[in-house]
Amino acid sequence: MKDFSEPLRIDLVPVTETVFAGRGVGAAFSEDYMPVIFSTLRDGTGCVYIGMRCGPKVA
Repeated sequence: MKDFSEPLRIDLVPVTETVFAGRGVGAAFSEDYMPVIFSTLRDGTGCVYIGMRCGPKVA
């Protein structure tokens, strides 16, 4: 998605150590909270799930 839009800057509310609630940002997010989940793939790559999408963790 990096070539399609600017990076998202979202205030996250912690739910667990890896699960957060992110408040809606523009049309890509609902107006309510969306799940933001930080995880690691089997090959060790860090990733983040936002709603139903998964992308590489870059920060």
